[in-house]
Amino acid sequence: MDKILVVGGAGFLGFNLLDYVQQHMLEGAPELVVLTQKIPETSIHFPDVLFVEGDYSDVHTLNHLFETHRFTHVFHFASSIIPALSTQNIQRDVETNLLPTIGLMEVMKAFGCTNLLYLSSGGAVYGNELPTHKKESQACQPISSYGIIKLAVEHYIRLYANLYQIDYLILRLSNPFGLHHRSATQGVMNIAIRKALCGESLVVWGDGSQAKDYLFAEDISRAIMDLFKARVSNQTLNIGSGQTMSLLEIIALVKTKVPHFQVEFMEAMPTDVQQVSLDITALRKHIPFELTPIAEAFEKTFAYEQAVLASED
Repeated sequence: MDKILVVGGAGFLGFNLLDYVQQHMLEGAPELVVLTQKIPETSIHFPDVLFVEGDYSDVHTLNHLFETHRFTHVFHFASSIIPALSTQNIQRDVETNLLPTIGLMEVMKAFGCTNLLYLSSGGAVYGNELPTHKKESQACQPISSYGIIKLAVEHYIRLYANLYQIDYLILRLSNPFGLHHRSATQGVMNIAIRKALCGESLVVWGDGSQAKDYLFAEDISRAIMDLFKARVSNQTLNIGSGQTMSLLEIIALVKTKVPHFQVEFMEAMPTDVQQVSLDITALRKHIPFELTPIAEAFEKTFAYEQAVLASED
């Protein structure tokens, strides 16, 4: 049986993956072990998953886990810094994201674990270079430390693949939204809904015309597990909707539910990518990737944020 270590698996995308495996992979599901800095109370919803508290930068923790479990695969979901803040502390970005990933691959090498899936960023690694509809073959020109580190990790993964035969799958994601979201600083769709429900205003950096590729998190989980089941390896693939949605369009969508939702516009940040959508032609050559319609995805996300808010009252 496949045994997967999910690094950072108790975060937003990690919980969506666990949820998808629990609901849709009733037969032949891999055994999952989640390494997370803090085990959330909601982990009880995943009784078949082992949660281990620890930091993946700690080699002793990794060695103990690999000795105990003999993993066949690693899913690397961890990221400790968000794009807008990464350039404020570049050294910390390197120390907490790049170096621990290299350490993780060293442990994988030592224990003969030869399969690594890494979640990169489709917006941050490409930057603002034209064309705005990005193919995987397009030159990457990141404009934030976050994007530079993501791209550097990609390069080191390919280096380890060449030197030590570690098969990899690098997935460049668009901007996710959906269930299990908890961040107050990253994920504008969920944050906008949450602020509207709480009667708070949303701060928009720029004039709201910036348009990006947004994708329902459940669709990401389905794509990951379909690629896993198909044993796709040694590929760098975009995962997105292939379309753009501006911040003004997101605000208008939220206002259909909360008409009095207020927005405050601030000067744009120099590290923010303005226009990006991801070409998913290569992805669809490997799996039959279908998207949840945006209206349906928005309704599910809105209902989730309502339920969370009600549970806190």
